[in-house]
Amino acid sequence: MPKVVATGLSNPRKIFVGSGGSLYVVEAGSGGNVGSHRCVTTCVGRTGTVVRIDHAHVARVVTGLGSLAIPTGQSAEGPAAVLVRHGTYYVLMQDMETTTKGVNRLGLANAGDLIATRAGKVSPKVVADFAAFEAAHNPDRGVGPGPKHGQPSIDSDPYDFVAYRGGFAVVDAAANDLLWLRPSGRISVLGVFPVQREKLTAAQKKWLGPPLFDPWPAQSVPTSVAVGPDGALYVGELTGWPYDVGTARIWRVVPGRKPSIYASGFTTISGLAFDGKDLLVLELAAKGLLNPSSPGALIRLPPNGSRTIVASAGLVEPTGLAVAGGTIYISNYGTYPGSGAGPHGEIVSVPTR
Repeated sequence: MPKVVATGLSNPRKIFVGSGGSLYVVEAGSGGNVGSHRCVTTCVGRTGTVVRIDHAHVARVVTGLGSLAIPTGQSAEGPAAVLVRHGTYYVLMQDMETTTKGVNRLGLANAGDLIATRAGKVSPKVVADFAAFEAAHNPDRGVGPGPKHGQPSIDSDPYDFVAYRGGFAVVDAAANDLLWLRPSGRISVLGVFPVQREKLTAAQKKWLGPPLFDPWPAQSVPTSVAVGPDGALYVGELTGWPYDVGTARIWRVVPGRKPSIYASGFTTISGLAFDGKDLLVLELAAKGLLNPSSPGALIRLPPNGSRTIVASAGLVEPTGLAVAGGTIYISNYGTYPGSGAGPHGEIVSVPTR
């Protein structure tokens, strides 16, 4: 079973290991109240944070980041990932409620942005606006079933990033693309990930009703990116509805070339990290998102393509992954708030071998 490193976290997402061995994890928060009114369906506030963990000691080093959630605080949107450089915190913010102009319709602070801030209460400097880039360029051309099924053609949700060639490589889960933020600040497209055509069950057809696509154009939904030992970028996808088991792929991306499938047959990938030449693959729900009892899974994928389940029992909706000093760290209960009844978000660890 994974060992608990820290608990009481609120919707913990991606993990970053600092130069001194400290763990940094973003909390997407628990939403909040709008003005003086108690929220009823959607809660917008500034409960997102960046947490530093040293030897199980938890400190919230950046506070006041935008957060959006239902009243229970579950499944929040807010900060998705963080990198730390020379005392500056680079925080990638989600944006699942963008308009066709690239503006968050619910007023979530810095939604769709990469921001830079120092420690303490957030004082954000916008480094890049990925929602605005999506609105202006729409690299995937709005693939998928479209607005009639609740999927707009302009859609942005930046979800993970890594340092890359002096800038950052960023996956936009809703835009189905991999972007490069160059050192100059210019954004360019490294890869666009296509839909998969999935045969619908009779129950799925009945639930959808007309108009009906069959096979269904399930979107890629890239959720994770890692730099491989070969210098290429590796991208893991969650896949969109109907979230069929075994349909998630891992893409290998080299700038100037078309993305190629590195491995397939995974389910709801939420994190990638390299341990030497082996790729570690984190699954949010190994039996699919529509299975309420599904555990998560951590899978080791060496270059020869063989697969070993490193951990599954005890993993519940894991959302972030990092490797350091012979230890694998995982954000567990990644869609749960850090207060109230029920599970709290936590960081757990397992040895690499």
